[in-house]
Amino acid sequence: MTRQLLILVIIAAASVFLAFLPVEYFVSDAFRPPPNKVLTPEGVATVAYTPIWLYFWRIEVVYITLLFASIVATFFVKPNQRTRWTLAMLSIAAAFFHYLALLFTSSPPGYGISLYPLVYTISIKNVTQYYLDIGQILMIYAVYNVYMAKRLS
Repeated sequence: MTRQLLILVIIAAASVFLAFLPVEYFVSDAFRPPPNKVLTPEGVATVAYTPIWLYFWRIEVVYITLLFASIVATFFVKPNQRTRWTLAMLSIAAAFFHYLALLFTSSPPGYGISLYPLVYTISIKNVTQYYLDIGQILMIYAVYNVYMAKRLS
C-alpha cells in the first residue's frame, strides 16, 4: 500500500510541475500567440488570463507522449506485469486530464460539449463538430492492459 501511495504522490507532483511547462511551444515550430480562448454561449471568446483548460491540456500532452514512448519501448522488450500496469496508469492519467481539459474548454464549464461512444461533439452557434474521443480509447487500452497484467500474474 505504501508503494502505491508513493506512486500516486509522484504522479500528482509531476502533474503540478507539468501544468506550468509550456509544452505548446515544443509541439509546434510555428509561432503561436498565447492560447487565451474559451467557448461561451455566444461563441469563442478571448480572455485576459491563461484559461484553466491549458494547464490540463499541457499535462495531457506530456502523459500521452510518455504513453507513446512506453508503447514503442514494448517493441524491444517483452511486456511484463509491471510494464502493463505502467501503460494502464499512463492511459488513465492521460484520459483523466483529457476530460478535465475538455470540461474547462468552455465557460461555463462543459457548455456545448457532448460525449458519445468513441466521439465527442463541440457545438458553437448551431455548428456541431465531431471529434474522435481519445479519452475513451485510452480507457479501453487501460482495461486491456489491466487484463493482460492480471493474466501475467
